Amino acid sequence: MNRKIKTINTREVNLTVQVENTFLHSKYYPLKEGIKFIELNEKFYKNKDLVMVYGLGLGYHINELLKRCNDSCKIFIFDADKEILNIAANLGKLAVIKKDKRVKIFDRYSQEFLQNFVKVAQMVEDILIYKPSVKVLSDEYLELKNILQDYNVAKIAVEGFSQVMNENYIHNLKLKVPGIKEFFNKINIKGEKVIIVAAGPSLDYNINTLKKLDKNIKIFSVGRSLGILMENGIKPDVITIMDAQEIVVEQLRGYEDLGIPLCFLSTASRWAVSNYMGPKYMFYNSGNEDDIIINTGKTVAVATLDIAIKGGAKEIIFVGQDLGFLDGKRHAGVINNVLDDGVYKKVLSVNNSMINTNDGYMYFKRQIEKEIRENPKVRFVNCSKGARIKGTVEMELEKVL
Repeated sequence: MNRKIKTINTREVNLTVQVENTFLHSKYYPLKEGIKFIELNEKFYKNKDLVMVYGLGLGYHINELLKRCNDSCKIFIFDADKEILNIAANLGKLAVIKKDKRVKIFDRYSQEFLQNFVKVAQMVEDILIYKPSVKVLSDEYLELKNILQDYNVAKIAVEGFSQVMNENYIHNLKLKVPGIKEFFNKINIKGEKVIIVAAGPSLDYNINTLKKLDKNIKIFSVGRSLGILMENGIKPDVITIMDAQEIVVEQLRGYEDLGIPLCFLSTASRWAVSNYMGPKYMFYNSGNEDDIIINTGKTVAVATLDIAIKGGAKEIIFVGQDLGFLDGKRHAGVINNVLDDGVYKKVLSVNNSMINTNDGYMYFKRQIEKEIRENPKVRFVNCSKGARIKGTVEMELEKVL
């Protein structure tokens, strides 16, 4: 789709760009806005040897950044938007930036561009993202847009709980519980079917079928699903938690003596971990050479999936993994709690209808699909009623079992 793009004069004479209904810079004071943006994001460049930025725009914020970085700092700037880059170049807005010896610009979108983006991201503590540059990207750059949005979602999740996660880690480490390698020695799922039960609304539809389940099929439950399963007489084989907050205690309340394995991320809620009296196994998502690293994708759904994959399951069945809202509900076992106010995104469901979702769920969806792509020898079956998950076979749970 061709975007409507036009340059507009502003009150301070400096130009701005309007893409459809979005302004790339302030419609009144683009230079002042660029200066303010850099002032408010000092942590990204102060005393840094490497700085990574996505989004050149017309360069107002970049010129201010260059003034504030030290002479030895290396600044990597990524921008894939050809149309905007051409407008900026034709207006002479990038000349000073390109001449600066500290700057390396990546502006030719390709797989190499994406590879360089990931490579540089691993070299820096954080990425300074100029969000308007992301917002105006066309669908031609969908993969990049997803990467940038996913980064922001993951970043928000970590930043919001970084202190409590560190405190949890220190506490959980002192417990000296076995790691996930020991869990695999105790729970044998090699060549087996595993059902992963998430807490999406469609779990309510499958509860009666799960009651009839062959006991040879293992059930891996995320923490939020545990209460619903137990209330219906369904005892899972494994529980997984990774959220850092104290409120996770409520997911396990009344089931602390259940006696089934609890697998928890090293930074998971110390309150929930301490209260649980059954067997416990701690897993890591990075940096532990003595154990198997579990990919979490910043969500317990992916962590549970990766545990099942690394345990050797031959078939993984998703139940309640809706990645969207059904019947006005966010989770199973609750009354309608989602307002249909038109602010949600839409995603194609397994029933070929469009359902409401949000950025967080779309991030989780891409992380799950990445796991599926990377494990072609495992059969994945989606028995949920929400969003389609690429790489899965869609079936009714009764037929799978």
